[in-house]
Amino acid sequence: MDRRTILIFILAFAILVPSVAFGKICPRCGRNHLPDDPAPKIEPKQDPPKEEPKEEPKVEEEEEEEEPVETLSVTRKRFYASSIEIADAADAILDRLEERYGKPKTWTPFPIYFKRYTGNGVAGYTLYSQPVVKEVVVYESLANSIGGTLDHELTHAFFFYFLNSNFDLFLNEGLAQNSEYRRRESLRQTVYRRYSNGEFWDLDKIYGRNQYDSRLLIYHQGFSVVDYLIGRGGSQWFAAFMTELVRTDDIDATLSRFYGYQDIHELQTAWKTFIETGQNRATLPAVK
Repeated sequence: MDRRTILIFILAFAILVPSVAFGKICPRCGRNHLPDDPAPKIEPKQDPPKEEPKEEPKVEEEEEEEEPVETLSVTRKRFYASSIEIADAADAILDRLEERYGKPKTWTPFPIYFKRYTGNGVAGYTLYSQPVVKEVVVYESLANSIGGTLDHELTHAFFFYFLNSNFDLFLNEGLAQNSEYRRRESLRQTVYRRYSNGEFWDLDKIYGRNQYDSRLLIYHQGFSVVDYLIGRGGSQWFAAFMTELVRTDDIDATLSRFYGYQDIHELQTAWKTFIETGQNRATLPAVK
């Protein structure tokens, strides 16, 4: 059979045998053992099911309980209060401060508020903006605050007017803590414990810092240093010391003039001895 006859035969066979019999070439082995892809089945197009709108559950909004506004119906020459009892207690505290330290030259009345405790550990605060005290707020009952928080906050207000300054925070808190006469002995015990544990800072690190430390050493060290200095010279001597300190802003020179210490480091040595020997102010030598 010649070439021409063979070619005619192949063409005739290709025409007679349907092309679907030749499968699909396998890309891995090169042989036609794979079946053709079946024709794709066309499904009728359907719209996605419509979702019924869901009704959001109604949440009843809780009405915030508003704190009742305190009516400051009692007016005294130094403050405003909401009751005679509060006014009488505040007057007694301010009279005692004047007797101890002297009388401020200027004074602008401010409101005293007793508010509901908010649970954040704050017992009260004094807000001032030069040249006036804006308000004093206490988060305790009157009975619990006398000899404690009320005395503390009114001491802040008193010395703001007495010195015409929002002075160094360390001595400011020390004076206010010193007015809390109900806690004075427990404060001395805390001072001894914290000193014995080595928690206290050097005085030159805490004086002039003017911000609260995370462990609130400023309260206990401030109380103890003021306690010591008042023990040496008395309250009015300390008030004169503070007046000079605010005027000069020179702690070493003012300590030297009023207490005979060369600088704050020499004060620290004497103050530590005071703690170690029992914090008894009656045993301290008077200033000369």
